[in-house]
Amino acid sequence: MQAAGVLVAASFLAVHILSWILPNVFEPWNARTFDRLLLFRSSLGLLRPSYDSTIVHVDISDKTLSKLRNAYLARSEFAGVVRNLAEMGAASQLWDFVFASRLNRGEDSMFIYSTSRAGNVYFGLAFRLSEGEELTPQTSDNSGSGAYIDRTKWSIKVEGNVSDFYQGLTPLGTFLELAEASKGLGHLNMMPDRDGVFRRVPLLVRLDDGFYPSISFRAICEYLNVLPAQIIVKPSGSITLQGAHTAGGTPHDIVIPIDRYGNMTVNYLGPWEAMKHYDFADVLRASDDRDELELMGEELRGKIVMVSQVTTGSADIGSVPTDHSFPKSGIHANLMHTILTENFLRELTDAESLVLEFLVMGIVLLLSFRFSSLSLSLSTILLVFAFVVTASLFFLFGNVIMNVIRPSLMIVVALFSIVAYRYVNEEKEKEVLRRSFEAYFPASVVKKIMANPGSITTAGQKKELTIMFTDIISFTTYSATQQPDQIQKMLNEYFEAMIDIVFEYGGTVDKLIGDGLMVFFGDPEPQPDHAVRCVEAAIEMQQKTRELKRRWQSEGKMPIQIRIGINSGTVIVGNMGSQRRLSYTVLGSDVNLAQRLERSAPAEGIIISERTCELVKDRIVTRPVGQIKVKGLNQPVTVYEVPVDGKVSD
Repeated sequence: MQAAGVLVAASFLAVHILSWILPNVFEPWNARTFDRLLLFRSSLGLLRPSYDSTIVHVDISDKTLSKLRNAYLARSEFAGVVRNLAEMGAASQLWDFVFASRLNRGEDSMFIYSTSRAGNVYFGLAFRLSEGEELTPQTSDNSGSGAYIDRTKWSIKVEGNVSDFYQGLTPLGTFLELAEASKGLGHLNMMPDRDGVFRRVPLLVRLDDGFYPSISFRAICEYLNVLPAQIIVKPSGSITLQGAHTAGGTPHDIVIPIDRYGNMTVNYLGPWEAMKHYDFADVLRASDDRDELELMGEELRGKIVMVSQVTTGSADIGSVPTDHSFPKSGIHANLMHTILTENFLRELTDAESLVLEFLVMGIVLLLSFRFSSLSLSLSTILLVFAFVVTASLFFLFGNVIMNVIRPSLMIVVALFSIVAYRYVNEEKEKEVLRRSFEAYFPASVVKKIMANPGSITTAGQKKELTIMFTDIISFTTYSATQQPDQIQKMLNEYFEAMIDIVFEYGGTVDKLIGDGLMVFFGDPEPQPDHAVRCVEAAIEMQQKTRELKRRWQSEGKMPIQIRIGINSGTVIVGNMGSQRRLSYTVLGSDVNLAQRLERSAPAEGIIISERTCELVKDRIVTRPVGQIKVKGLNQPVTVYEVPVDGKVSD
């Protein structure tokens, strides 16, 4: 459990470090996830946000140029559209242009006059945006517009530190006379995300000791009758429009979520066609036909009109979540629509994201406590799926943007770490288990046990087995005269030789008892000929001991002699002991009888029971010994001796 907790915590930290080191990877991944959801939402009428037709477009398109039979529009034509839109009763006109300088005195005068008469026209302004503090001249030299820009900046209430807001430098504005005739200027700047997609717009840009609004923010604030003094900025939190209301509406506060840079996330309706569009040429020509002017006026009265150029080859195009080639004027229109409908997208704060990630990783930790590796893998995959579905539902029905990629990656990394750790640990445990088994079972049996550990961990069961006990005669007396290391070497050599023979015949070493050995045949691998195997092993063990005896005597060591007792019978076999120490062993009266027979066997001899004799008589030569009295039994038992050289051919 402790290891799982450490691995989960390490996964949490590792993914956070990666997301900090590689923001260009993580941020676009997450943003594109929600782009897909936005596209999905816009394709379904049930989920698509309702379009408030207060926001409309007037487009200068290829069709416009074809209708007017002119590849270049004169400012007199701009003046005509301004005049006609005003006569049609448009509430506001936002021109997505920066008219940086005069071109023609007569036409410019017409444009200025129409703009002044309309009283609801906004023009563009461009800054060089900086994220830091720069001491750069504020004004540019385009017709002295710098003073106008400085004069028309906003002074608003700020609660917090706005040093992260973009700073507006070297502004390029509409020429002074036209700017002064307008309702106001607004910046057209917007910064794409790391993947080049426009998802956010800075509502306010710092300008010396004040702020300059975007053209869309300025227009919508004035449409909602909100003065700069009624705006409260809370960096990394919100911009509040106090007492916002349309004509005849009830004043109320509109709270706009923003990030640390003052950006608002735009809630796009869908593709370019999602809003109502009118052709620039049609608006211009409406003045030639009073009925057409009135008819179009019925549609445009009270509307906020976005005028922009969308001709083929226009440079004012960008990628947005719903369209790869989207006129940027549409971004401003969608921004105004988002504020007007108060249908804001809200990203979870860093604190909220951390809480969510802690919750998710806590679930992973709980799952790791309860499930095996396979079940854990399946459950965490389901967890990732459930998290993504939940985040999608929060977006589709609650306009909440979560960080999907980072928690999902945390889950995957934690799963991989825990499963890998378990695998390594299990392999270590298997190796320990294998080494342990090798001391008791032949290699072939160990291989089967490792493939199916359940075969050795099952509860005790009754089986007929053949049990063998061996003992070195007079070893205690001899060892009293020898050095401990010498005794250890002799026993190691003896036991190694005996165990090799036992394994050769498929026997199981139960235990070493001092200088004695207890083995059995017939389990865990079933052996119908367990008695024959046991007796044949005993014969070879005696033969091997005699070889050791001859060599040891020549080396001045102990003249080793052993005796062997064998019995076949029904015993209990299985893991016995406590949770801390288990032993795979056999229990029962027939085990005790085998031990008693060993004590009754002659030096260098093999004594077997009557049942063992019945099982081996067709394969092994035996000699009746008669009945002997053994300790613990009231009745004498019939026993047989097996000549060490008594094995016969099949």
